[in-house]
Formats: sequence, C-alpha cells, structure tokens
Amino acid sequence: MLLFLVERQSSKLSDMRDPLGYPLPVEIADRQAMFDAAPELLVNGPWVCLNIQPDVIWPVRPQSLEFAGHRAWIIPITTEDHPGVAINRPPEMTLEEAESILCRFLSVLSWRENVGITVAYRTGGNLPRMMGLNKKFGFGIRDEFDFTEVICPVEEKPQIALALMREGRSLNHHGYAFLSYWRILELAFPGADARKEWMRVALQTLTGHGVQEALQSITAQGVTDIGLHLFKSGRCAVAHATGQPIINPDNPSDGLRLYRELPLVREMAIRAIEERFGIDSPSTEYKKHLYELRGWKAVLDAPSNKAVFAGEWPQPRQTIDLPRIHVRLRGCLPYGPLESMTPKWIDKHGPELLMAYQSIDGLVEIRFQLALEEERLKFDLFNSVYGHDDGSVAAAEHRRETQRFFRDFMLNGELQMWNADTGALLSRLDAYIPQNMMIDLDACNAIIAAAQKEVEYRLAQTDRL
Repeated sequence: MLLFLVERQSSKLSDMRDPLGYPLPVEIADRQAMFDAAPELLVNGPWVCLNIQPDVIWPVRPQSLEFAGHRAWIIPITTEDHPGVAINRPPEMTLEEAESILCRFLSVLSWRENVGITVAYRTGGNLPRMMGLNKKFGFGIRDEFDFTEVICPVEEKPQIALALMREGRSLNHHGYAFLSYWRILELAFPGADARKEWMRVALQTLTGHGVQEALQSITAQGVTDIGLHLFKSGRCAVAHATGQPIINPDNPSDGLRLYRELPLVREMAIRAIEERFGIDSPSTEYKKHLYELRGWKAVLDAPSNKAVFAGEWPQPRQTIDLPRIHVRLRGCLPYGPLESMTPKWIDKHGPELLMAYQSIDGLVEIRFQLALEEERLKFDLFNSVYGHDDGSVAAAEHRRETQRFFRDFMLNGELQMWNADTGALLSRLDAYIPQNMMIDLDACNAIIAAAQKEVEYRLAQTDRL
C-alpha cells in the first residue's frame, strides 16, 4: 500500500520572493538563524538526529513534514554544523524506531531527488544538536524541498526497495552498488524464472543515461543473453569468490566493465520499483501528471457527484457537492480574493468539466477546466481570472491582489488548489514557463503600486463620508 502525504495548508505560509517579486537570497546561515526560523526546534526532548554527508543539494532553511505519523524535520546546513534530519522522539518511541523513521524519510528523499544520501553521524540530545562541520565551501544548496506531496510506503517490501535504491546511489563502489540494485530485482521478483523473463522484456525497452552504451558494449562481446551475463559477470562475480568470473578490485578492467554496465541494473531496479511496488519515479510522475487532477477526482467520485459526472442528467432538486477552494501559488503568500472561493457554476463539455468559482463577495471569478481523459487541469492565466469593480475599497484591494497573482504566476508560478474545508490538495501544476514573451517586473510592480494607490484613495474617500 502506498500513501501520498500532502503537506496541509499552514497558517505559517512562507514567501520565497520579496514584495517586489524578486527571489529571496539562498544563503547558508548560522545555527542561531535556524532556531530563529523554527522555534519548535528549541522544544526540549529526546531528539534523534541523522547527520548526512554534505554532498547533496540541501535546504538552507528548516522544514518539517508529517511522515509515518510523526513530525520529521529537515535540519539545514549551517555555517557550523552538518545538515540532516531529526525527530523529537515521543516517550513511547524507542531510539531504534526513531532512527528507522528518519532512514525511511531519507530513502524517500533520495528517490524524489534521484541522488544518494549517506548518513555520516548519529547525534541528538535535549535539542537537535548536529555534528560540527569543518568545511566552509563547496556545498550545493537550495531554498527548500517541495513537500506538497510526499509518498510514504507502508508495506515492508517497498520500504526496503527504496532503502536499497538510496544505498546503491550513495555508494562510490560500483560492485557494491551493483549488488544493491540487483537485490531490488530479487525483492520484486523472488522467483528466478520470473525475474529472468521480466529482465529479458525490460532490456528491450530500457532507457536512461548510459543504457544504450552498455548494451552496445555487451553485444559487441558476442553476448546474446544479457540478463544471464549481468547475473554471472556482475551479481555473482561481485558476491562470490569460489568460481569464475571473479571481480578483482585491483584489476582496472573489472572496475571499468562494472562502471559501464551499472546503468542497466540501476534502470531495471527503478523500473521494477515502479511496476511491482507502484512507486513512480519523478520522471514517470511528470509524464503521467496525475497530480493535476488527483484531488479533484476524489471529489468527483463522491456518491452525490459520481453519476452526474459520468454523464447522467441530474435528478430534480439534486445538488452537486463541491468544496470551497483556495487558489494559491507555491512559495507565495495567499491572495485575498482567491481564498475560500465558492462554486458559481459548472458545465460539462464531453470529457471536460468547466468550473467557475467566485470570491466570498462575488467580485472576483476564476474559471478552469478539468480534462478528465487527459488528466489535465487547464488554466489559462489570460482568460481565467475576472474581476468586477463596484467602486468599493474591496474591489480595489482585489485588483491589487489579482495583479500580484498575475505577476507571481508569470514568474514561474506553480498553481495549487486546496480544499478550504479539509486542507486536502485538489490539484497542482508544474511551474509556468512563459512562451514568446518577456516579463517586465518593473512594469508589473508599477501596476500593483497603482492599484495600491487606488485602495488608499478609496479609503480616504470613505473616511470623508
């Protein structure tokens, strides 16, 4: 069973841009700045911390996420300490259980980011105290991880598969990495015959960095059964020293051959995780883009809605149960009129649903389409947001906020729709990439400033009455 953990809407929404739309600097801060940004880290308790090798692109700000039923923390890299993950262990949880949850968390991160993550030290104490870092340069940093949706496998085999993938990606020894990936194949296909047949089919359509070069190198040797070759010359040659061939660590040609053939077993391991355990890789998730309608489909599948959206005519007095929604952009502060929007109308054109939502006061309307067969949320920025100016202060404020939304959306905004009643994610889009246009940030800010002046003017007029 696979769970999607969604970071519920929070009252502490951060903004990744300054008031003028410019990105905030991404810089390594000191330990005190970390505690200032997340006072929860100062709560005394039996903290358990896993310090990682600082060779991964890691956040510079603390983050937290509900994972496996507990609050797990991303500890940023600081000027004094190693980065890592931490958990404030509750009384009923053992040290081993806490470390296991953190390791599983790292394995999920490793899968999402397509990188290895190596645990360097285990620390802890009454606060999340990390190991000192005697290095000042050469780090890869980022603002934060995107935790909008995070997988959390609850069954043992998928958990082990992700752990083995993290292990394989973390190792700098090609032979041991080969074994880690091969163990994933054995986990997915315990029967040798089934595994052999699956590999034969998979190798015919396998893609990925280094795959074609590896296949050409093996076939050039006259090998016809590539799966058998990988088993004997890779898996067995690394794991055993009682037969032939044997991988000799002092023989450069053996190491080079494993290096060239490693992409095959790595990509097969990735595909096995996808097909056998239902955990899509980031590239497959992007191709399927199911996240665009995943939450909406849950709404449409409700008993009160299912028949109507399947094409049946509504019964007399039948109502369609649609939630209030928040329309937001990831990493940006909320936009007033786009919060707690209510349904205005809905129409059905073939397999597409056309929806219109309005602001609480009815002055702003947003329209979009759910293309059910395409698994797409269709949102056209230039034909989706409408405003009505009734001369009120609220209308002027709405114009300022919608103009801010336009600006932030054009700046690679990532649209998100949230269920305002439950906090569940309904839909999200990938970053918007403008085509055949240039964004004049100064002009955008001038429009927002003019809208703010109109707000102030109407407020002054109201005060005079």
